[in-house]
Amino acid sequence: MVSSSGSSSPSKPVVTEACADRSEEAAPLLGEPATTTNYGLAIEREFEVHDIGISVDVGDCEDMFSFRKLLRFAGPGFAMSIAYVDPGNICSDLHCGAVAGYKLIWLLFLTHAIGLYIQTLSARIGIVTGKNLAQHCRQKYSRGIRIPLWLICELAIIGSDIQEAIGTAIALYLLFGIEIWVGILIAALLSYVILGIQRFGARKVEALFVAMIAVMCACFGVEVLMAKPDVAKIIDGLLVPRIPANATVQAVGIVGAVIMPHNLFLHSALVGTRRIKRGEDVRKASIREANFYTTIESAVALLFSFIINATILIVFADIYSMDRGNSAIGTVVEEHLPGLIEAAELLRGAFGNIGPLLWAISLLSSGQSSTATGTMAGQYLMEGMMRMRVSPWLRLFISRSISLVPTILIGVLATSYLDQLDEWLNVLQSLALPFALIPTLKLAQSHVIMTSDFATSKYWRAFGWATAAAIIALNVYLLLPLVFMLAARGILSACFAYASFGLYLFFVGVLALDSTD
Repeated sequence: MVSSSGSSSPSKPVVTEACADRSEEAAPLLGEPATTTNYGLAIEREFEVHDIGISVDVGDCEDMFSFRKLLRFAGPGFAMSIAYVDPGNICSDLHCGAVAGYKLIWLLFLTHAIGLYIQTLSARIGIVTGKNLAQHCRQKYSRGIRIPLWLICELAIIGSDIQEAIGTAIALYLLFGIEIWVGILIAALLSYVILGIQRFGARKVEALFVAMIAVMCACFGVEVLMAKPDVAKIIDGLLVPRIPANATVQAVGIVGAVIMPHNLFLHSALVGTRRIKRGEDVRKASIREANFYTTIESAVALLFSFIINATILIVFADIYSMDRGNSAIGTVVEEHLPGLIEAAELLRGAFGNIGPLLWAISLLSSGQSSTATGTMAGQYLMEGMMRMRVSPWLRLFISRSISLVPTILIGVLATSYLDQLDEWLNVLQSLALPFALIPTLKLAQSHVIMTSDFATSKYWRAFGWATAAAIIALNVYLLLPLVFMLAARGILSACFAYASFGLYLFFVGVLALDSTD
C-alpha cells in the first residue's frame, strides 16, 4: 500500500467533459490514440472512455488523509465488485453452505483477499500508464497471440452473461411467476435500461451499482439475522482453514466463481474516469495518491462483496446443518444440491413468504448490475485489444444474441439443468482467468512499463505468481477428469481431449514466458 505525498490546498471536485482539458498540468488519463510505436513510453496517453462521457477531477494532492478525497475516487471499485456478487457467485455460495456448512468461510475470505491484490494491480496499470489492460495487450502481443486471447476473454464474458440472464429470469419467475424462457427475454430488454444510465455520466452509473450492492446487503442481511446462526461456528469457519473431503468440488468452484477474468480489464479502464494531475512536478505524487485511495476503495467494496457472499453461505449452512435438532430451519432433504429456484423454497420453509421475496429481489439486483459491468468490460476489451469500436448498445445486442440461444433452449426444454449449466460456466471463468491474470502480473512487474517507482516488489511479485500457479493447478485438477472421460470414448475423442488440454497448457506457457520489456 502506498501513501499520499505532495502538498496543495484541497479543491472542490469538479465534473468536466471527458476530453475538454488537455493541458499538461491537469492532463486526464483520457486522451487521443497513441501514434508512436515505442512501447517503453509508459505514460503515453491513449485512454478513451467515450461511453461514460463524464470524468471526475479529483483535485490537487493532499498531505493528510481526506475522506472527501476518498469519495472522489470512490466508484470504480464498487463497479468492479459487482462481478463478485453475480448470480454465479450466489449459486456457488449456497452450494458451499449446503455441503460444507461454515467450514469454507475462510476460503471465501481468502479468494476475496487475493481478488483485492489482483484488482489492485489491474487498477495500478491503468493509473500509472494511462492505458487499460486491453490496450497494453494490443501493444504487447502479436496478432497470433492477441486474437486467441481476445476470443477466450470474450467467451468468458458471454458465459458470465448467460449466468446473469438465468439469475434475472429466475428472479422474475419468483416475483411474478413468469416462465423462465420469457424471463430470459425480459432480462435482455432490462439490460438496455441499465445501460441507458451511462448517458448521465460515470457518477450516476456508479451510484446505481452502489445502490444495488446496498439492496443485496440489506436483503441477505435480513435473512442471516432471521436464521440466527451460531456465531462461534462462523468464527471457527473463518479462522480455521480446512476443506471437507466431500466439498473439494465446491472449494475449487469458489475460485472460479469469485475472480472473473473480464473484471481485470474493466477495473484498469474505469480508473480512467478520475482525472489526476499529470504535470512533471506533481505526477509521481498524484499517481501515488491515486493508487492509495483506489486501493482503499477497492478494499471497502470487496469487503461488502465478501459480506454478501458470506451471508448466503451462512444461511444455507444453517439450513443444511447436520445437527437437525439445533437448526433454526428444520428438516430438509440433502440428496441433491439446491438450485436458485429450490433455494427460494427452502427459504420459504425457513422464514415464510419473506424469504423467497428477499431472495428474488437480491437475484434481480445481482443479475442486472452484473450485466451492465459485463457489457462495459466487453466493450473495453474489444476496443482496446482489437481496436473494434462498437457502441455499448450494439455490443450488448451481440453478446446477448449469442448467449440467448442456448439459455432459452435450456429454459424451455430443460429447466432442471439450469444450475448444472451455471456450475460449468463457473468452471469456464476459472479456465479463462490465467489469460487475464498472467498479462496483469507481467505488466505490473515491468520496470519499463510501470517505471521503477511503481513496479511490484519482488515479494509481491512472488505472491502473484504463486497465486497464478495455484489457479492453473486447480484448472488442471478440473480438466483432467474430463480429459480422461473423453479419452475413454474412442480414439477420436482421445485425440481431441489430449490436443485441447495440451493447447491450453501451451498457450498459458506462451503468455507466462513471453518477455514484457
